[in-house]
Amino acid sequence: MSVQINAKPLAGFDRPIDMLIDCHRRIEHFLDVLVRVVDRYASHALDAEGRQAIVVARQYFANSAPKHTADEEQSLFPRMRSADAAEPATCSLLEQLRQEHQTADDLHARVDRQLGEWLAAGESLPDGSLATLRADLAALRSLYATHIHLEEEQIFPSAAKLLTDHQLREMGEEMRTRRGLASES
Repeated sequence: MSVQINAKPLAGFDRPIDMLIDCHRRIEHFLDVLVRVVDRYASHALDAEGRQAIVVARQYFANSAPKHTADEEQSLFPRMRSADAAEPATCSLLEQLRQEHQTADDLHARVDRQLGEWLAAGESLPDGSLATLRADLAALRSLYATHIHLEEEQIFPSAAKLLTDHQLREMGEEMRTRRGLASES
């Protein structure tokens, strides 16, 4: 079971929209990893590979995914809202996406708690816990499928038109700082 994904993003901070898209691929990857772990190990104890897959996915969702949400909510969305050409429909979509981030955070917290309990027990999941974990992962996958599609098909192309090169550079620097990396300036 592969839990590795390229450690280096496909895009750099000079292309912040592409970095957001790259992060979407990581979100999808790590959700798929968790679904595969549940499918593979639900009826028996976790082995080292299953445990490692859960640990790596949990670390991603605990550390990197919140930075992605902040990239959108603190760097992208405010710039789009303040852009002169921003349409009311776009602003409404941005609010919808912000609410979906909260829903995803709530689901991630439940999934993380369940995975933590599974790791602690190391045994097969009881049927009730297994059903709950599967339902929560399915809800996350469904939420992200529509959320990511909306961002990549509507919001990001709109951002590319609305935001200036200067705003995109500022956004990239904010993303860099959020990750604790030094500026290239």
